[in-house]
Amino acid sequence: VVSNNTIRDMKEDGVQLKSAVLSSIIGNSIINCEGGVLLEGGLDTKIVNNSVNGNYGGGLMITASDEILIAGNMLDSNKGPGISLCVEPSTYGPGGANNELIDNVINASTNAAQIHIGEGCVATVLKGNVAEDGEDNQLLIDNESPTTLISSDDVPNFAFTRVGPGHCQDSLSRLYDFATFELENTTLADCEVACGIYDKTDNLVGFEISPLACICLFENDYLSSEIPGTLGTCPSSANVCSITGTEGSGAVSSSLPVEEDQHCYKKANHVNTDKVT
Repeated sequence: VVSNNTIRDMKEDGVQLKSAVLSSIIGNSIINCEGGVLLEGGLDTKIVNNSVNGNYGGGLMITASDEILIAGNMLDSNKGPGISLCVEPSTYGPGGANNELIDNVINASTNAAQIHIGEGCVATVLKGNVAEDGEDNQLLIDNESPTTLISSDDVPNFAFTRVGPGHCQDSLSRLYDFATFELENTTLADCEVACGIYDKTDNLVGFEISPLACICLFENDYLSSEIPGTLGTCPSSANVCSITGTEGSGAVSSSLPVEEDQHCYKKANHVNTDKVT
C-alpha cells in the first residue's frame, strides 16, 4: 500500500509499480515529478483519492493492467494525458481489461486528452468523470477500442464532445436522421442521459442540444419509423422521429451553424463506417 504521502520534485515518476497485485495507491499528493503514477502489469489494484498536479509526463498512466479501479482522483495541470490506459509502451505487452474510471476530476492537461484510452483496452468502464479545460480533446479513444461508456444521472462523462453550433453533418455535409426528446431547461447532462442509452448501438453518432430539446442523431437506415412506439425503431419515449432522407452516415465531421441556440455534439468513440468516397 502506498498511502498518504507527499511526493514532489522527483526526476522520475512519483509512484511506479510493476507486476502489482492487490495493491493500493491511496490519498497521495504527487507534485512536479517526471510523471505522476505509472502502473505496469498490474492486477486488481486501486488508485483512489490521489491529488496529482503539475507533473511533466502525465498524471496516471496505466498499461498492460487488468481490473484496476481509478476513482476519486484530482488531476490538474499535468503535461500529458490526465489519465491514460493502454497508451504507454510496456514490456508487459499491450492492452488491459476490465478497468474502471469513476468520479475523477481532470483539469488543464497540456497538449493531450484529459482521458486517453488506447486501442488495446477491452471493457473499460467510465462513470461520472469531470474535466474542465475548454478544449475539444477531453476524451480520446483510439481506433476501435471496445470501451463501455456509462453516464451518471447528472454529470457529463464525455462520451460526447462538442463540434460547434447548429446541425451535425457527416464528412459529405449530410444531415442525420434523428429522434427528438422535448425537455425543460435542457442541459448537457440531460442530453447525454437521453441519448447515451443508445450508446450500445453502432448507429448513434451524437446529439444536438437546444434550449427545449435533445435531438439524438442516428446513421442512415437505423430509424425505420417516424412514429414513437410503433413497430419501427423510433424510441417510444421520443416526442417525434424524423427520417431526413439525406443519408447522413459515419462519424460527425462538422456542424452547420444555422441556429445560434442549437449545438452539435459527436459521440467520442464512434467508428466511421461510411463507405462513400
